[in-house]
Amino acid sequence: MAREATLARPLARPLLTRRAREVLTGYLYLLPVVIALGATVVVPIVRAIQMSLYRNVLIKPQEYGFIGLGNYARLLDDDVFWLSLWNSFYWVFGSVSLQFLGGFVAALLLHQSFQGRAAVRTLTLLPWIIPGVVVALIWEYLYQPNYGALNDLLARAGLMTDKVAWLSNPSLAMPAVIATNVWRGVPFFAIMLLAGLQAIADELYEAARVDGAGVLERFWHITLPMLRPIIVVATATRIIWTFNYADLIFVMTSGGPANATQITSTYTLLQAYSNLDFGYAATLSVVLLLIMLAFTLLYLRVTRGVEPVA
Repeated sequence: MAREATLARPLARPLLTRRAREVLTGYLYLLPVVIALGATVVVPIVRAIQMSLYRNVLIKPQEYGFIGLGNYARLLDDDVFWLSLWNSFYWVFGSVSLQFLGGFVAALLLHQSFQGRAAVRTLTLLPWIIPGVVVALIWEYLYQPNYGALNDLLARAGLMTDKVAWLSNPSLAMPAVIATNVWRGVPFFAIMLLAGLQAIADELYEAARVDGAGVLERFWHITLPMLRPIIVVATATRIIWTFNYADLIFVMTSGGPANATQITSTYTLLQAYSNLDFGYAATLSVVLLLIMLAFTLLYLRVTRGVEPVA
């Protein structure tokens, strides 16, 4: 009996191509991150937007209800909100600009070789390591008009005769809390910029010296351009952080005196946890989010084209 010829069967075509499987695998690896961000970022934002559309005062449960954009209309007529927004820009500009200048100087000094440099670098981080609430309590004591160390030192040095109530004077309270924030934030810029300085090759400076470039010329044409990417990232991060940072002011002044140090972040906290008006507090938080989104988009547009340090 003749053996029947067997026909080769075509291989089954895979449902997905190799490229499609690789892409799908990549998205599967990202799925846990997407779920985590959705649960911790997206859901709270959506919930805050929803709360901002309701009258939700905990001590007046009978008034709870949907009011649409009523909270936003109330915000437009709220003089304290507009004052807090102005104070926020004053707070951010004063804090970040002085932190950057102080951090830059500290980074340049710490980049030099001297005995005990490692210990000094460690001590430089100390203000940044201390929790913000503890920093606020320490400086609140230093500013105390009757027994504070600052008034005592100034009096002993003969620089003043009358005691100064630093945190009770509307014209001095904001500069005082800004000084505290500068003391705490300088190490952030110092460490970031120091890392950038250490990444710059010494050969660039040697070549510039051979060409006759002076100290200022080397700083302007080598140091600053090479540090630009780090400056952009560190400054943007610090601006966003400071705009939303309420710990120092909340502990030291609670926004006083007479709202002189009231920023939008502390005003939001007061509305939520003092007035128990969570609907209006949610409205303020949504406005803060929109302001930060607008700033981030503008900042990214202005700094577009910044290349990483080679």
